[in-house]
Amino acid sequence: MTKSKCTNKWNCHVTIEDKYFYRTMSLEQTACEDLKAFERRLTEVISCLQPATTRWRILLAVVSACTALGAYLWLTDPVTQNATFLQSLVNHIFFTAAAAILVLLFILGIHKRVVAPSIITSRTRQVLADFNMSCDDTGKLILKPRPTAT
Repeated sequence: MTKSKCTNKWNCHVTIEDKYFYRTMSLEQTACEDLKAFERRLTEVISCLQPATTRWRILLAVVSACTALGAYLWLTDPVTQNATFLQSLVNHIFFTAAAAILVLLFILGIHKRVVAPSIITSRTRQVLADFNMSCDDTGKLILKPRPTAT
C-alpha cells in the first residue's frame, strides 16, 4: 500500500494509507476548517470591539483631563483656603462635575470597556494553551510545536 501526505495552511501533516485516505482526509479537513472558522470568528469579535474600545478610551482621557484641569484650578484658587470644603466645591463646579462624571464612569465599568479586547485575548490564550496554541492581539491563531515525549 502506498502512503499519502496531506499538507495545508495549518501544517496538518498526516501520513495515511490509501484505503483509509478518504475517511481520514475528511477528518483532517474538518479539523482544519474548524480551526479556520474559529480564527475568523475570533478575529471578527476582536475587530468589532476595537471601535467601541477606542471611543471609551477617548471619553476616559477627556474626562480625566477635565478632572485634572479642574483640580489644578481648584487647588490654585486663593479663595479655596478660606472657604469650607462644600463651598469650595460649589465655587468650582467644573471640577465637581468632571470628578462626579469620572466616578460615575468607573462605577458603570469603563475600566473594563477600555481593555475588553485584551481581556478576550488573554482568556482565549489561557484556553488555547491546553491545545498547544495561542493567538495574537488581533485574534490570529498561533500553532505551537507539539511537545516531545521524553
